[in-house]
Amino acid sequence: MSQRLALLGGSVLLLAGALAQAQQYYGAPSDDRPVTWHVMAGLNQPVGSTDDLLQSGWHIGGGVTFKQPGSPLALRLDLDYASNRAARALIQQGQESTGLQITDGWADIWSGTVNAELRLPFNSYSYAYLIGGGGVYYSRISLTEYGYGYVCDWWGYCYVASGDFIVAQHDETKFGWNAGAGMGFRLRSGSTLFIEARYNSVDMHQRFEYVPIVIGMRF
Repeated sequence: MSQRLALLGGSVLLLAGALAQAQQYYGAPSDDRPVTWHVMAGLNQPVGSTDDLLQSGWHIGGGVTFKQPGSPLALRLDLDYASNRAARALIQQGQESTGLQITDGWADIWSGTVNAELRLPFNSYSYAYLIGGGGVYYSRISLTEYGYGYVCDWWGYCYVASGDFIVAQHDETKFGWNAGAGMGFRLRSGSTLFIEARYNSVDMHQRFEYVPIVIGMRF
């Protein structure tokens, strides 16, 4: 896991350096506006004990940022969704708790957070920022078993089929927190390209710890 994070971190730094060099050619206006929207997507990497239960997955999100012009501080609201396939350890836990032959599974995590963002400008085209806050996290763990079943389609046609059927689910909603850092690169169009990594921690039935590494656009 540490090697994967190191490789990802190195790739992000290389991309950030290339973007910084590109800004010298393209130039950019300021994005110091009171309200901006953003969207983002990337890798969702479990860490800590969660890395034993879940595989690497994907992450998408978006939100809005409120900022007083001229101030380095901003208030950011985020809505995010992440999905990760179950690792062998989680499948074994499911088999022990249900007595079934669990063959697969996944975890879905939705979150709504309120965060403070502190921007640290490098020049008029790029800046680093620190971000942290907390909010509500909802998780659903679904476990499946391969087998045969009687299913019906939308047109009322029923037949015997094989596949993975959900045999166990666990839903939980808890408060959690996150903290991380990123870099923003202002573009000539007035939007901002950013790269970000944030550690998330939630005390659920089993502690969820994960780090989304995303690329996004602020506009």
